[in-house]
Amino acid sequence: MSVTEKCKRLISGALSLILALGMCSGVSVQGHEPTVGTLSSENPKKTVAFSTSFEKNDPKQIKFENLTATGVRAIEPVVVSLVGEFTNYASGNPVSVNKDLTYGSPGETEKALIDGNMATKLCATNNPGLPLEITFRFSEGIQPQAYYLTGAGDDMQYQERVLSAWELYGTNDETWTRLDSQEGVTWAQNNERKMFSFTNNQSYTTFKLVIKECGNTPTTNPGVIQFSGFGLGKEVKTTGSGEEVNYLYTSLSEGPSYNWAARSGAWSGVSCLHMEGTTTAKAAKNYVVLYDGLDIPVGENTRLSYLVFPDIGTDYNLSANDPNYAYDFEYTSMYSAIDLEFDDGTRLSDYKAIDQYGNVVSPVAQGKARVMATNNWLQISTKLSTDPSLLGKTIKKVLAGFEKGDATPGKDISIYFDDVEIFEQADPKVTNLADYVNILRGTYSTGNAPARGLNVPIVATPFGFNYWVPTTDGSSGNTPYAYSGAEARFKGIKISHVASNWIGESGTYYFSADSTTTDYGAVRNAIENRGSVFSHENEIAKPYYYGVTLNADDATAPNVKVEVTPTEHAAVLRFTFPAGAEACNIMFDPVNARSESIIEFNADKTEFHTTSENKQNGQTTMHIVGQFSQTPVAWHSAGTGSMGMFEFTPSKDVETVIEMKVATSFISKEQAQKNLELEIQAAEKFNDVRDRALETWNKTMGIIEVEGGSYHEMTTFYSNLYRAFVYPTSLAENTGTNENPNWQHHSPYTQRVVGGQFVYNNGFWDTFRTTWPLYSIVAPKKATQLLDGLIQHYREQGWIPRWVAPAGTDCMVGTNSDNIFADALNRGVTFDVEAAYASALRNGSVYSVNNWENSFSGRAHMDGMVFRGYVPQDGLTGGWGGEEFNFSWSMEGSGTDFAIASMAKYLRDKAELGSEAWQKYNDEYLYFTARATNYVHLFNESMGGWFRAKKSDGTWLQTDEQFDPTAQGYGYCEDNAYNYAFPPYDGQGLANLYGMARDKDGRTALGDKLDEAYSAVGTANPGSWTGHKENWEGRDAKQGQIHMTNQPAHHIPYMYLYTDRPWKTAEVVRDTLDRLFVGEEVGQGYLGDDDNGELSAWYVLSSMGLYPLTNGNGVTAIGTPLFEKVTIHRDDGHTITISAPGVSRENKYVQSLSVNGVSQTAAYLSAEVLKGESVTLDFEMGSTPSNTWGMSEDNMPPSITEGTGRPQLLVDHTKTEVSKVEEGGGNEDTIATNAINTEKLFNNKAHDANGYASWDGSENGYLIYHFSSPIQISMYTLTSWDAEHAPKAWKFYGSMNGENWTKLDARSNQSFAWNINPTNGGDKYTRPFAISEEVQNVYSYYKIEFENAGQEIYLAELELLGGEFAGATKEALLAAIQEVEGLTQANYAPESWNALQTVLESAKTVYKNEAATHEEIGAAISALNNAVSSLVRLKPAAEKIEAVSAEIASAGVKYESTKNATGEVEGTVSNLGGLMPGSYVGYRCVDFDIPKGSFSTIILTYAEKNYDADVENSKVTVHLDDLNSDPIAEIAHIEGTGDNWNQFVNRTGDLMRKDITGVHDVYLKFHGVNKPVMNLHSLTFGVDNTQAVIVGKLKHLSGDKTTVQIGEKLVYTLTAEEGFELPDTVEVTMGGTILGDGAYTYSKETGTIVIEQVTGNICISAEASSSHEHSWSSGWTHNETHHWHECTAEGCTVTDKADKDGYAEHVWDKGTVTKSATETEKGEEKFTCTVCGATKTVEIPEPGQPQPTVDKTALRNRYNELKNLPNHGYTQESWTIFTKALIHAESVLADDNATAEQVANALAALNNAANGLTQIAPPTPVIPVTPSEPAKNPFNPNAGSNVSKFPFADVPSDSWYYSSVKAAWENGLIDGVTVNEFKPNATLTVAQTIKLAAALHQLDRTGEVSLKNGGANWYDSYVNYAVVNGIIEKDYANYTQAQMNAPVTRGEFVHIFHGAEEAYKAINTVADNAIPDVKATDKFAAEIYEFYRAGILTGSDAKGTFHSASTIKRSEAAAILLRMFEASARVSIDLP
Repeated sequence: MSVTEKCKRLISGALSLILALGMCSGVSVQGHEPTVGTLSSENPKKTVAFSTSFEKNDPKQIKFENLTATGVRAIEPVVVSLVGEFTNYASGNPVSVNKDLTYGSPGETEKALIDGNMATKLCATNNPGLPLEITFRFSEGIQPQAYYLTGAGDDMQYQERVLSAWELYGTNDETWTRLDSQEGVTWAQNNERKMFSFTNNQSYTTFKLVIKECGNTPTTNPGVIQFSGFGLGKEVKTTGSGEEVNYLYTSLSEGPSYNWAARSGAWSGVSCLHMEGTTTAKAAKNYVVLYDGLDIPVGENTRLSYLVFPDIGTDYNLSANDPNYAYDFEYTSMYSAIDLEFDDGTRLSDYKAIDQYGNVVSPVAQGKARVMATNNWLQISTKLSTDPSLLGKTIKKVLAGFEKGDATPGKDISIYFDDVEIFEQADPKVTNLADYVNILRGTYSTGNAPARGLNVPIVATPFGFNYWVPTTDGSSGNTPYAYSGAEARFKGIKISHVASNWIGESGTYYFSADSTTTDYGAVRNAIENRGSVFSHENEIAKPYYYGVTLNADDATAPNVKVEVTPTEHAAVLRFTFPAGAEACNIMFDPVNARSESIIEFNADKTEFHTTSENKQNGQTTMHIVGQFSQTPVAWHSAGTGSMGMFEFTPSKDVETVIEMKVATSFISKEQAQKNLELEIQAAEKFNDVRDRALETWNKTMGIIEVEGGSYHEMTTFYSNLYRAFVYPTSLAENTGTNENPNWQHHSPYTQRVVGGQFVYNNGFWDTFRTTWPLYSIVAPKKATQLLDGLIQHYREQGWIPRWVAPAGTDCMVGTNSDNIFADALNRGVTFDVEAAYASALRNGSVYSVNNWENSFSGRAHMDGMVFRGYVPQDGLTGGWGGEEFNFSWSMEGSGTDFAIASMAKYLRDKAELGSEAWQKYNDEYLYFTARATNYVHLFNESMGGWFRAKKSDGTWLQTDEQFDPTAQGYGYCEDNAYNYAFPPYDGQGLANLYGMARDKDGRTALGDKLDEAYSAVGTANPGSWTGHKENWEGRDAKQGQIHMTNQPAHHIPYMYLYTDRPWKTAEVVRDTLDRLFVGEEVGQGYLGDDDNGELSAWYVLSSMGLYPLTNGNGVTAIGTPLFEKVTIHRDDGHTITISAPGVSRENKYVQSLSVNGVSQTAAYLSAEVLKGESVTLDFEMGSTPSNTWGMSEDNMPPSITEGTGRPQLLVDHTKTEVSKVEEGGGNEDTIATNAINTEKLFNNKAHDANGYASWDGSENGYLIYHFSSPIQISMYTLTSWDAEHAPKAWKFYGSMNGENWTKLDARSNQSFAWNINPTNGGDKYTRPFAISEEVQNVYSYYKIEFENAGQEIYLAELELLGGEFAGATKEALLAAIQEVEGLTQANYAPESWNALQTVLESAKTVYKNEAATHEEIGAAISALNNAVSSLVRLKPAAEKIEAVSAEIASAGVKYESTKNATGEVEGTVSNLGGLMPGSYVGYRCVDFDIPKGSFSTIILTYAEKNYDADVENSKVTVHLDDLNSDPIAEIAHIEGTGDNWNQFVNRTGDLMRKDITGVHDVYLKFHGVNKPVMNLHSLTFGVDNTQAVIVGKLKHLSGDKTTVQIGEKLVYTLTAEEGFELPDTVEVTMGGTILGDGAYTYSKETGTIVIEQVTGNICISAEASSSHEHSWSSGWTHNETHHWHECTAEGCTVTDKADKDGYAEHVWDKGTVTKSATETEKGEEKFTCTVCGATKTVEIPEPGQPQPTVDKTALRNRYNELKNLPNHGYTQESWTIFTKALIHAESVLADDNATAEQVANALAALNNAANGLTQIAPPTPVIPVTPSEPAKNPFNPNAGSNVSKFPFADVPSDSWYYSSVKAAWENGLIDGVTVNEFKPNATLTVAQTIKLAAALHQLDRTGEVSLKNGGANWYDSYVNYAVVNGIIEKDYANYTQAQMNAPVTRGEFVHIFHGAEEAYKAINTVADNAIPDVKATDKFAAEIYEFYRAGILTGSDAKGTFHSASTIKRSEAAAILLRMFEASARVSIDLP
């Protein structure tokens, strides 16, 4: 790092510090000294030179002078405002109501109506009753003539609450005069303000608003009344033109209406600045002067700060069908900043001054930095001297700026600014590490909204017993503090044990202060409505101390200071009341369970005891004892439990300071007192305890010492470290002494006091990933204590729940405590490993009654997951999330099995080799290692490979068409397929899977997959999991589809270490560290939820360059360090020193790493490394990726899988349905046994309600399993029914004949008992037993023989396990092949059918391979099964299409099943629900081709509940192929069908088009207002059999009609396009049959086709011929992507560029840099086409900016495959569509700024267009062809015919060209495009033509073809040969690649081929000019005529037309080639 950069980084940090301290400490308030005490971060003096919060009454005059505006526009709004608003409200009681009201929250009173803040409101609940009178009092009389009412921020959600009728009165003496009345008022948006005028000539002091009706649908009995504002004024004034202006409109505004994480409105006050408009050009900017006349010199400490809010003008709607409709993925509004103009005319944006995050402060740089979040405030601050060139300048103006040089025209711009300040302040100093911590980080969040941390500000000791929480929400909510603006309302200090926002709270109590209540009869009201206004500037929030001074103008506690400082079980609160306070009251409020709480105190009330009865999840009464430093005057009860206040005597002259010592206990009152005495000595005061708490946190923070970071980075690091160390919570209490502690706790399970540590408030699905590994790495001794407290859960109730708070709670998926134990064990932490392993083993082996009374413990679906290897997504609804997250239960299961295997190996290696313990642990190690690869079951190779949910029958939950990887739900817990695409435990195996799916190297394939995920468009898609926020948060991370905002993605950046580009880990990690942890100055600091410190721990670990990627084996992955030096002072005395000198944003790439002085290239640290006493990690960093470090396969972190093969699964080879026989044998699997109910052993269910298999004990039990084919078993499992009846001893045998047995295994003294809390009904315990490798072999019979005479045995399941492909035989493969060949092609969509045929051919190849392995055979079978399951079946339009067969559906659409239905459909009816307005469904491949009749109607079978029917507004529209296309039908006014959703009726709608044919996608779109439109059962298209459809497959032609009546005569006329002639012949089919001569007539002269009687649907195929002779220019014409020659002949009608001569893609040179990129400005590079000379300029990104990573490989490959397709042979309509798609693909490929979405859309359009090409029937071949005998079905592997040897499946044996292609191939004259594809319709290129000519020449002369591909280009060897041998001219040797790869014309083809022979014998007489379109003077004419005369060419019709300028197909070339080679194949012709 350069010195300059270091300075900038440190200065940037100082900016963060000043912002943080400016809001948190050191501010003197009304005579109070700053509360700094031990605070080291004293805020230097701040001198403000300029400030504005844009309030409308601000005396500073704002200008709105537009200086620069280009590429933007706006509509100057018409603004209706209230002029002369009266604000002289009376003091004391300015507003009141006429009745007692219940408020929604304490702050939602009538006072909110006049606070000027639209974010606050009156909310009267509990049926307040009407009329409601609200009285407003003024200090003196006013004479208003207008007023306004402002709605609430959630009116549109609660429209029944709005005001709809009222009256307004005025009075001076209780005689009321009505001034205005309104009725029928409706409200259309949130926070809407309505203005009203009235006539009034009188002055009044008091006004009354009488509310008479509420609701947009009026009612006089509303449940709730709400609105946010009322004001009286002089008049209503309208300003603004409403016209368009060419600049952004800037104005004062009340602020954004939609703040996604906090309250709406301005940041401070009631007004802010708003800049809005739209871009109109790529270069868009707007700068507006706000203030001028400044004269502020820039000195060393001059600073600028402001708040900014990029807005998209919409609220978050977590259930929206399209949550992205307004979202701007170009982040246009973020390209904005406050700017300054200096005395020399330059601006701040011209310089390099940086903000606290290290980003340049200019609109462009701020936009590129991507740190802002949509619809969120962010504070930006800069120290101007970070650019030294600004020193000495003078600030003259303040501006607001927007600038984006690459804007997309039409993008909306909406930016808010607030609180701009220019000030002088020196850099602060920090000496205590704890003072870096800001506990308010992450509190800018509210519930289930896109969160910025969702944290609680906790004052506590590390891992403490109590949390002391400042609250701004006095309710019982789990988000008690909401940072939502410059000010807030303080409710008190809360004793809390909050787990998270999502988990219930227990043990709560509130303390607060009051200095105005003297009426002690109103105590309850004072407490319930408490809420004192404070400014964040007057607040200090540290882990060891919280203090706040309330505002001087607060109504209830002005200038009162409240403070708290903690010990582990106690705290001291200090209340400081100002001199002269009216009262000194301390309020007590248990809030929850108020009436059950008690309070008692001693005689003088200095000591008290109270309780909290807030009990959840097993918690008990919390006892609270306390002591006051002063004697209270009295206790005033609120009449309910311990709710009340202590009154103290105020002082008139000095402050009154009251300290309150408090301690708690869940054991007893006495223990609470003991806790107080143990932790706070009698003589200790507040400051003493605070100093001790500071020392504790300094010591804790000092575990990790970092150097070289900015203050922002230091604050973020230590604040995150604090977060990680504040959870989990301890429940243990010391019942001994400080010298001899005895830890006990009240068990939430047994409800008894028991010994031992106990920790809770932890969700392991979150914390196992980072927080627990962090404890093990940096604090292993503390980890020992925490793990012991975790294991205590198992000791007390036999399981460790997935979420503990304090007992188990049913939340999240996976038993991830298994990973916690395994990882800690391997990192060297000591704890009770045996107990921990037992808990993990139980999770992975025992069926938990997870679905019943113990829902929080064990794995869900252990009933069958163990045996299937995955949890099906259908039919199993147990476990958290129900059926929704079964996929995630499966994936988490693989990860926890990995951990169990790791623990088993550890314990095995400790046991004596060969002992029973060793054998058991070894069995479990091998078994769980194998199970850890079960993730493979859910890998689907299609679409490049995805992990997807499966159903119980083994098919995928969704077809490829239904599957959307961006969608949440569908099995994915809290995320989507992208974020579940990278399971971390087997990186090598994962890479191998993607490699096989993509047919490339695995590491490359995995890297590509990661790149695709990061470059994908970050759309939010709720999928089936609507109503949740995670996808919204992930979108704001701006990392494509990777959601680092939530746990499933946190390891993904490190998965690059398994790829060929490991350096990308550094890029993504650094990007995340730099951008996703900003905003701490305003309560932010995160994107997403912190979740018990997990996200915080991710930051701590990643910033040290470490990450526990393979969590469970102790291995640590290497990322990129953030700091130059980190020293970890472990609590066991060991140290780890991490050095990375010079590390920076640019120098983020690891060049080398030395571990303890030894260089290593491995990208990980083994488990042993970090256990050392003194570990050193020395990094060398660089600005470019290393080409050595981490690059080899040996450098990857360890994996389960070794090598490049598919991860090996261990599967059960028994069958679920197996016959029981007396003796085994035969061709099927059978069993022989003396047991009963043996079918239970193989049904894959551990818990079968119908029982179990049993042996009665009258003799030894046995079971023999016979496999139809021999198989090698390596392990078997037994699952007990209960411990009592489990087997104890047995032997296991194998045999080939069922008579001679080999003993493979023997066991004795076995137990299936669980000694802690056995499950009710007995544990269903699956135990594995490995067979020694020495005795494993292939056997047909396996036998287990129990030693159980006299003992009954019950077994639930038996498995015989072997490798996945152990049973893969040739016989099984043949059966799979024959099954596929039995399918009918006509039933399936072509694309999916063709994919299946490719897989089928591969399977046949494997079958024929005598050396094929089991793995290859098994993979072939698996590939066939997958391809079959991916087939898309055509849906005949005339048949019923089940609604649930929809492949496409919007979010919220659900599959449902309705029982006992009546109406059109009876029985159980499948249907689609959730069809709300705006939703849609789509059906792929609906086939409208029928032989007779036209489709005329659509019939929907649906149900609609009468109550929900929206008859007036509802309708369904039907669309073809595109959801946004014009509808083909509309069914409106959907009526109800019954009182419930179980009556289905038919509804018919007419089709607007009656000529629909072909295969189409059909979309149904549902319309209405708010209510469900219908539940849909099916749709059917009705046929009109009286009308026939006419389909024209026409090229350069058009027909005159599309329908005709059946039975009538058809006269159909063709018209040729300009420049074309009518064809000589046409082809006509009717009813699917080709009509012969006589069945119709055709006249070329008139173009008329006549059919005397129409009997069926008609298809007419024809192609016009050109009437124009081209003359191509020699010069080139070009566009951005292609070049071509124009035709210069007059009258040319060719408009399609692809039809023009030489049309080809540009061939660009290597480029020349014409402008170098700088740190802030892009560079330019110029490229020139080597063919035509065209040029293009490409931007070079600034250094450090992320490079484009959009992958265009698939699009480019498809484009290259299709670009040379000939432009003839297809119908005009289909060819036009195809050409447009091809041209669009070209433009996207050429666009360097194309997004991933644009690339994907272009590829989809190209594929659809190619698949939609409709071939015109080819002319009848001149040479009669006798097809060879076709291959017979089923596939016969022993067939010896030539057909089986001929490799090209796409050359049908009955095609006209079959014999030509076959003969040419057999003679070596022509090859396929691939081994199995000839592609007969593909276009031949120039290079391919030269190859054929050279091969023909060599074969004719040598008898063989020895030429091979070779040279710099594959064709070089053929070109050289052809030139040397005179076949072609030398000019061809100079052809470019583009010229060589261009399609060859038919004329040039003849020219090249002509040179292959010396002479051609004429057999035909063809006169010059006899060929209609080849004149004797034409280019190539001599050679063409010679070929005609030799019988090599015949023409395409009877006239011999040649089409010289057209392209030639490969099939045609083969025929010509054969005729040249074999004279007997030449053809006699007779041209006219």
